[in-house]
Amino acid sequence: MPAAEPINLFVNARHLAGPHTGIEVYMEQLLGALGRTGRVQITALSWAPLGLNLPGVREVVPALRPALGGLRAVLWKLWFDQWHSLRATAPAAGILVHGMDGFLPFSLRARDRSVATVHDLGWQVHPELYDRKLRMTYTALFPWVLRRANRMIAVSQYTADDLMRRAGVPASKIDVVYHGLDPVFAAPSGRPGDSTSDSLYVLAVGGVSPRKNTRRLIEAFVRWRGRGGHRTDYELRITGASLDRGFARNGDLPDGVSLLGYVDKAELPRLYAGASAFLYPGIYEGFGLPIIEAMACGAPVITSTTGATPEIAGGAAILVDPFSVDSIEAGIERVTRQDEADRLRALGHERARRFNWSDAADATIETYHRAMNSP
Repeated sequence: MPAAEPINLFVNARHLAGPHTGIEVYMEQLLGALGRTGRVQITALSWAPLGLNLPGVREVVPALRPALGGLRAVLWKLWFDQWHSLRATAPAAGILVHGMDGFLPFSLRARDRSVATVHDLGWQVHPELYDRKLRMTYTALFPWVLRRANRMIAVSQYTADDLMRRAGVPASKIDVVYHGLDPVFAAPSGRPGDSTSDSLYVLAVGGVSPRKNTRRLIEAFVRWRGRGGHRTDYELRITGASLDRGFARNGDLPDGVSLLGYVDKAELPRLYAGASAFLYPGIYEGFGLPIIEAMACGAPVITSTTGATPEIAGGAAILVDPFSVDSIEAGIERVTRQDEADRLRALGHERARRFNWSDAADATIETYHRAMNSP
């Protein structure tokens, strides 16, 4: 029996021309995993050369992003995303489009089929955590996704449930596909969790951000450290660009707290592995990829009782109430006990092994087939 023809897939990948955070990591890893199957031929559209060098992925630049600012930059981005990128490249025959960033272009034709990945509905659930521009973007563009997507991928069951109860999407239209784990995230040789630093520290990611709940985390850490004894040996290190405009500059941070700024992926495994604990008490997450990254590197994890993080942690983390400084402080006290840290490392290592991009690619291809066969 002859092999099936590869699926011809179009993806707006222009996010990959900038810093790689959550959506960009998802996009790059899934594109690579899909290409490696040999079952998908991908056209990755961008406004700048990406240099991905991924099997099965053809990069196309329909238009180079000009040096614009203010409203002109916003309008140009909308023109590229919603109209030009697809209209300039799509063949006459119908195609399959995957909105990996959660959006779909207005230029989709009746003969085209589409899949949208929904990472979370945080902008609806906790609008106070998102800036006005982002809320306006989702409010304007997401209704089109709901109308036009033939299938939706939710990155967790929690996000799927949100789509059903908040957006009225039928369960029959949603496939839950977990993220995978980049193999670069692994515990170093020797005992998992061995420190790679001369000092003791706990780690957080995401900068200072309302969504990441960083202010409460810092307050909880400072209170815990202020109790004295062995606690004063610990630092809190926070990676990522800060989005909380009202937060003090680095020089005004409390003793023992430091902002590391953007950290390249190549450095993250070392930071995870050297941490006495990974602290991730965010308000709302649709998945929480850093949870499994930290677990894979041997860091015991604290995360929230809210959003999808309990689902992703799968019983291998300490869960805290993100709205309670007392709860976060108690979690830090517990996770820094050696017996508890060792228990969580073992559980986390096993939990992280359940996530891989090969499985995610296979499940995503099944979604493609359902989309192409939909009315």
